[in-house]
Amino acid sequence: MFARTIRTAFIFILCIQGALAQVINIESKRFLNDTNGWVGKIDFNFLLTRNTQQIVQVGNNVHVQYQHNRHRFLVLNDVNFIKAGTTDFVNAGYQHFRYNYKIATPLTWEAFTQVQYNKILRLDLRFLSGTGPRFKLVKNKNLRLYLATLYMFEYEEIIDQLKPTYTHRSSSYLTFSISLNKNADITSTTFYQPNFADFNDYRIANDSALEIYIGKRLNFKTGFNLLYDTRQPLGIPNLVYSLKNGLSFKF
Repeated sequence: MFARTIRTAFIFILCIQGALAQVINIESKRFLNDTNGWVGKIDFNFLLTRNTQQIVQVGNNVHVQYQHNRHRFLVLNDVNFIKAGTTDFVNAGYQHFRYNYKIATPLTWEAFTQVQYNKILRLDLRFLSGTGPRFKLVKNKNLRLYLATLYMFEYEEIIDQLKPTYTHRSSSYLTFSISLNKNADITSTTFYQPNFADFNDYRIANDSALEIYIGKRLNFKTGFNLLYDTRQPLGIPNLVYSLKNGLSFKF
């Protein structure tokens, strides 16, 4: 009984984290390298458990970045699926492509396209495409601060909703990272995505983390994710959030 409760709570936490993926924080996916060439990583996981019921978990993450002088290309693929018995706890994924062109030291032009789905939140399909400027406000050894304001076209198909929707939005974000001292870092990104035709239709999302360096190889990290959407599908709460704490050991 205790093991079953722990398993259910674990799946519930993963379900909440999947729910927050409606607004993808691309800032946390960038590789902070300024040299030409390729950099990336590929992760894949599969878990099959059989006890009182069968639990299947599948995950895939592809993260590739290429830079050549003023040009930078970023490709992301993320798929997560968790099923226990006949119930889908997580069934979400996205594919993202972003191009950056550095016009001048403080100014970069961005263009992106994204396809995503989240069956738990009744999002059958969302297609995004947008472009706009990104400004480097501050960059030194203790503080990085960026601001962007982009135009975004959005196409959505909601499960059990007959007609798809087409929306023109602003997608603005403020992102920063602060080194408090040699032992702690704070990173945070906040998005604001209003509908140009109806400013009562908007999303606010925040993704923040605090990392404390306990020792040479041991770190403590706490992360907070929040999404507020004024026009969620029927039955989905406007506000969803999660708080995560963990230890990281490097060797």
